[in-house]
Amino acid sequence: MLLAALRGHGAVTRAELAGLTALPKTTVAGVVNRLLTAGVVVERPVADRGRASRAGRPPMVLDLAEPAGFVAVLSLTHVGMRVAVASFDGVIRGRRDIPMDVLYAAGGVVGPGVRRLAEILVDAGVNAGQLDCAVIGVPAPFTRGAGSAMAPIREPSPEPVTQRRALLAGLRPDPAIELGDRLGVPASADNDANLAALGEAVFGAGRGVDNFVYLKVVDGVGVGLILNGRLYRGAQGLAGELAHVQVRDDGPWCACGGRGCLRSVVGFSMVAVLEPAYQRPVAFGEVLALVAAGDPGIRRILSDAGRRIGRVLADVCVVLNPEAIVVDGMLRAAAEPFLAGVRDAIERHTPNNIGQGVRLLAGELGEEAEILGAVALAGAELVDR
Repeated sequence: MLLAALRGHGAVTRAELAGLTALPKTTVAGVVNRLLTAGVVVERPVADRGRASRAGRPPMVLDLAEPAGFVAVLSLTHVGMRVAVASFDGVIRGRRDIPMDVLYAAGGVVGPGVRRLAEILVDAGVNAGQLDCAVIGVPAPFTRGAGSAMAPIREPSPEPVTQRRALLAGLRPDPAIELGDRLGVPASADNDANLAALGEAVFGAGRGVDNFVYLKVVDGVGVGLILNGRLYRGAQGLAGELAHVQVRDDGPWCACGGRGCLRSVVGFSMVAVLEPAYQRPVAFGEVLALVAAGDPGIRRILSDAGRRIGRVLADVCVVLNPEAIVVDGMLRAAAEPFLAGVRDAIERHTPNNIGQGVRLLAGELGEEAEILGAVALAGAELVDR
């Protein structure tokens, strides 16, 4: 929270920082001291704002230090992995994508990610010793420190049925443990929607919004919750699993053990929503081209998907009363018809004083939301060390 305030407001005094974050001055003082020791924040005399002319010791202001360390990021998706290195100011110094089946990859995903990371570091001119920490994003319900107890529904045909069932039932360990061991730095993992919510909160459309729901729809369906300016994970880290809200009593079985989950009804991702209408595989780039061309069919499908998902979001709004819903920036041109459907559902299924108070915002970070969210998480955990 303090780092986000400094990013948004620049150089401020300790008292001003306490006011911006609504934290007690003693709490701010303790966190600031840790940040100063870590070299993330600097304190310097101010020479403007009318203070320099006052007698006595010049006032001191806090500001973000020039980034010296870096964050390694492995952002898993349902079709591959984005590997990046970034500085704490949110500048991505290098990035490469690996197409792979992250669920069934032989030997796991950390090894290939670390090998690709080594290539990125060379290209970016960053020494491995400059890495301060590492973060890995997981595209599944996830408990930090324990791992994921579920696998995606998608099952490749070469796997024997008994092996697939065993995979679905097993607990996948927290990959941060292996990542930290391989890189020799502190590492952590989090759900992909949580990371994207953090990214938009600190660097994107959610800046200055203390209470919002981030909706992930292009590469899987999920929600990240920012409540009172902080990421909310719930008791087991499973808050925001919108895909596993039951919407049909007699719907298909889901990997979570439930039946008729939103994910199994609307599809595994936005592309999955669209493919039945076209009776063939559809790339999301093609979807954007159809929207840009004004194709009425694609707009209708996107609007209907917005209504279906918006119906569940309406209940979330009644329970949480958020200021805004920030929708996946990867939608780009497809956001307009989709958001129209979401707005219709929210206005139809919430009390007026709640529904009309919710802003619908298109995400600004696109597919970099999770990478920048990892940077934000690394910064916050640096504060807590």
